[in-house]
Formats: sequence, structure tokens, C-alpha cells
Amino acid sequence: MRRWLQARISRVAYPPWSRAGPRHSSTVSSSREIERVSVRCGSAGSVYVDLHNLDKVTSSHPLLVYLPPYSSPAREEISEVPGFCRNYPTAVINYRWAGYGPYHGANALSAPSQEAESDAILPPLTWPIPVHDTLQAYSWIIENLTPPTYARRDVYVYGSYLGASLATSLALTESYPHEPVSVRGLVAYNGIYNWTTFLPDHPANHQSAGRPTNVLEDVLGQSADPIFQELKQHVQALFGDPTHLFDPFASSSLFFESPGMWVPRDFTSPNLPAAASLPTAGLPEKDMAEITDRLVTIMVDKPPKQSPLTFPPRGFTLELPESLLLHTRPPGRSSFAAWKGRRQQNQKRSAAANHFAAQAEELAALMRRSLTKLEFKEHRARDVDFDEHAEAKRRVQVRDIGADERPERLELPPSAAARVSNWLDERMKGRD
Repeated sequence: MRRWLQARISRVAYPPWSRAGPRHSSTVSSSREIERVSVRCGSAGSVYVDLHNLDKVTSSHPLLVYLPPYSSPAREEISEVPGFCRNYPTAVINYRWAGYGPYHGANALSAPSQEAESDAILPPLTWPIPVHDTLQAYSWIIENLTPPTYARRDVYVYGSYLGASLATSLALTESYPHEPVSVRGLVAYNGIYNWTTFLPDHPANHQSAGRPTNVLEDVLGQSADPIFQELKQHVQALFGDPTHLFDPFASSSLFFESPGMWVPRDFTSPNLPAAASLPTAGLPEKDMAEITDRLVTIMVDKPPKQSPLTFPPRGFTLELPESLLLHTRPPGRSSFAAWKGRRQQNQKRSAAANHFAAQAEELAALMRRSLTKLEFKEHRARDVDFDEHAEAKRRVQVRDIGADERPERLELPPSAAARVSNWLDERMKGRD
């Protein structure tokens, strides 16, 4: 992500735990000390990074980076981390993203409770502020938590809900296997990996040509998850402009395929592309209406097709990280199984099938396709018995964790948290 955006961070003079510089820490309990770092984001204020358990491990021990499910308005308070994260050295990136969470105000997070240096009027804390915060915070982590020698330090990223979207784009663009400090794995829970599916023009919301409408199928395909519906309802507050939904750092699926639609002028109405304009000044109203009608007919009848993209791009040393995509059970388990079967047969999302499970399965299919088409070419050449499909499923796993009995917490239920701990332990333990 740092290389893609070509952004730099203002370095602090001393690490916050250094004896040579001032300490910015907060002791939450007698058994767990947390260091808090304020990282400047240019003219857009600062982002906080909370460091848990770093004093208990060496500088080469694997690090877990956690992105919370939403941005908290109480920035002076230390963010609570999921229970399983407390077993690992963890860096929490407290990104700012107004529009969803306890406080939905467009600029709730720029309140005077922030530090004095950020009291100035900030831009609206919608997209792309959260991805810039994540970039600046991760850059600080790389610059300040790298082992002093040539030792390696593996980074694993976990995020849920809004944090899952950010965690996924971070992991996909910062997984450089040959670098000493790099993302090696991703865990995402109930993420939205293609926000454009919430727009009425998206192919997922259209019936296939010549295909009869199946009302029962469409009803079963709709998400009954209240959190999913809330996120859909808050898209405009979160992004501000529909063009931002097409940013692959928000919609990670768009790293792997084109959106298959134009950018609309608003979030609710089918529209011409935002860039479509004609020099109609001075034309009679009748001629203007005729030109517009013809343009609409051409563009609506022939929308751009979804097409695969090459990711990771050639010339980069990126590799897709090992990934575990978790989701709550979609409405009607049997209906989801039927949808998944159709998805595998037709390689296209069924109309109206949009929920956390569909989002995870779609991204996983795109990542696995990338692995088999790009990375596994050399494996096939060296080993005729190499099972590329089995390896792709191992590298990118999708797990249904069942119904969430506590959806208001926006965090993993205990049984799923144990599964994540096992997945992380297999990769993080013993690599110090």
C-alpha cells in the first residue's frame, strides 16, 4: 500500500518506548501496559496506534495488526481489542472513518477532544481519510518496529466489518515475501470487499438477459443480517461520493476484476457515467433531449463488461498472503449452498445474492483464480503432481462461523475466535 500510494510519513524523533524520548503510554490494567503513539497525517490531523504486549517479546517476534470494526468517536480512550488478540504483540490502528458506528456524524471524530495539534478544522472524515490513516500508521510500524539486525518480522493483519475492508487492501498490497518485515497473513471477518454491489447499476442487482425472475430466489438471496443492511444504508455517509466505491483500496475485489459498470452520479439512481458530458450549450432543448436519450440508450444497452485484471501486477514482487475469510451464516443455509453451487458453475454472482457470505466467497474465488493463473505456473512446471486447486483453497480459506448470537458487539463469537487463534498460532508461534 505504501508503494502504491507513494506516500511518506513524518517520523517521530524517538519511538514512544525509547528511554531517549518521552513516553506516550496508558496503563489500562496492572497486568497489561499499552503504548499509544500519535502519528501525524499531514494536514488531516493524526491517527493513534496502540501497542499491546510489545515489551513481552523480542523485536523479531511476529506482530499482529488489528483494525477495529468501526471508528470510535472517543479517541482519547484506548480501544478494546478482541480477547484472542491479547495473546499476541498487537498494534491497533485507530483509523478515522465517520458515517458508521456509535456516532454517525460526518465529522464526529474531529471534535475538540483530539490533541491540540489537531484542533484545526479537518476535512470530512469519510473516504479516503481511513485508508490514508491506515497507510500512515502502517508506515510508522514498518519504520519503528523493524528488528535492528537483519532478522525477519512477520506481520499478520486482522480486521472486522469496516476494518476488514481496510485490512484486506493493506494485506494485498503489503505482502512482499522477500522483505524482512512484511504482511504474511490476513484474517478478515464480515467484510465488504466490493462496495459497488450496493449501487443499483451493479450487475449483481440485474436479472440476466432472458432469464425468468425467480421471486423466491431473490428473496432468499437478500441479506437478513441487520449489520449488513446498516452498512448498505450508510454507504453515502461513509464514502461521500460514489466514485470512492470504485477505489480498490475500499473494494478489494476490484484489484482482480473490473467493476462492470459506470460510476453513477449518485448512490441511489441508475445514471450515466459521471464523466459523460456533451457540449450542449446553445443547442435547442429538443436536440439536447434527443442526444441525451440516444446516449442513455447506447450506454444502458451496452454497459462495460466485467473482465479479469492481473493482480499482483507483473513486475512487482507481491504475493497473495495466506488468508482466512470468516463470515456469519447467510439467510437460509440451503439457499446459500444453492447460490454457491450456481456461482461455481456460472462464475457469475447470482442476482440479488449479496450478504457477508457472498462477499467473502466472491473475493476468495478471485484470489484463488489469481493464484492458479499467475503464482502457480512455476509450481506446475516443476511438479506435475502439484494440486493447484487444493493449494489455492489452503492459501485462501473461507469459513462460515454460523449465526452470530451477539451481533451488536461486532466481534467474533468465542468459537470462531478459538479458530482464529489456532490459525494464527500455527503461523506465529515458534517464529521468534
